[in-house]
Amino acid sequence: MNTPTPEADLLLLLAVVLPPRALDVLGPVVDERFVNTTYGDIGPLALRRNPGGRGVWVQPYSGLPSRTDPRSTLLAARKLGVQRVLNWDTAIALNPLLSRGNVAIVTDYIDFVRHQPNTFFESEGITGIDQSPPVCPHMSQALAQMLPMAPGVVYVGVDGPRRETAAEARMFRQWGGDLMGYNLVPEIALAGELELCYAGVTTVTDGSADRFSYPSQGEMRVGLSLVLEALPRFVELLAAPATCACAERLSAPRKGGLLANDWWMQE
Repeated sequence: MNTPTPEADLLLLLAVVLPPRALDVLGPVVDERFVNTTYGDIGPLALRRNPGGRGVWVQPYSGLPSRTDPRSTLLAARKLGVQRVLNWDTAIALNPLLSRGNVAIVTDYIDFVRHQPNTFFESEGITGIDQSPPVCPHMSQALAQMLPMAPGVVYVGVDGPRRETAAEARMFRQWGGDLMGYNLVPEIALAGELELCYAGVTTVTDGSADRFSYPSQGEMRVGLSLVLEALPRFVELLAAPATCACAERLSAPRKGGLLANDWWMQE
């Protein structure tokens, strides 16, 4: 079965708290959709589109343990014809050079998630696939173009909602982690298995438990505004055909394995 013609090829997973009308910068809501998958129902996903512009699906997201199985989120994206997923997350700064309100672009990750399914392959006896690079270079370059002040970071994915201990923060920093959060892992690996382009942008909410936390002075408002203002242009930049390896895998004929015969469309 062929992939359906997409109404929008980008899904924004929104793991930040914004004012009610903030996403109007992406256009009004022109459609809402519930999607049924083997792992649970997803929705409503809102389709936003500016007149004459490109559409984008938006799904509020939470890393709480009670969240819907993350596999259903990525399967719903494929069923809608989505090819690219952008996860906008909040994160805790492990790197002392990062502070509240800073924006960062995820370039790599460490998976320390223990209570969420991290693969579609468990029942297939397959151990994994090639996921190099871990994030889509085409999308990451577009983010860097729109957010030149944002450094590339290594994101440590952990289970929420418990905060880290000071000892855990020191351990994650020694591992090479710059930020810690709840929403990009295991989604980033699941997207790779479904051959989706995936990128992550984060807004720092606080420093890690082993660092002194200063009272907020509006830094989060500034950091959120930077990403929000960049989103419409980012969506338009993705109009150019992707030349990344993940996009090449998505368009290539499937030769076997779990993705053979578009199994995700036949549930």
